[in-house]
Amino acid sequence: MADSKDTIRLLESRRYRAMCEADAKTLEELLGDSLVYTHSYGGADSKSSYLDGIRSKKWQYQEVERPIEDIQVHGDCAVVTGQVRIQLLSGGQPKKLNSRFTNVWVKGKEGWQMVAWQSTPLPA
Repeated sequence: MADSKDTIRLLESRRYRAMCEADAKTLEELLGDSLVYTHSYGGADSKSSYLDGIRSKKWQYQEVERPIEDIQVHGDCAVVTGQVRIQLLSGGQPKKLNSRFTNVWVKGKEGWQMVAWQSTPLPA
């Protein structure tokens, strides 16, 4: 179980780094085909539309901090919860997000992949 938690923690770091580097190739590997990415503003993206947003620079992630992170592993499923602070350009406009999040990783034939993200803004 500890090994799986360490693996997920490393994959999370790799995913956030890929977001900041606009590395769609790495994100393609890390995100499951059934991904539902629900943004803090309420909009949702599929894997395809999320990757399109990364490639087109709709979202340009600059910095991500994870001050709180808890990983629960249940067999071939991992649930990650915590707090995330993100600085980005969204549609060319600077934004700072401070949110609680839940994301889900599933281990399948492609290895561990993230299949769900949901974030909720914290009050200022």
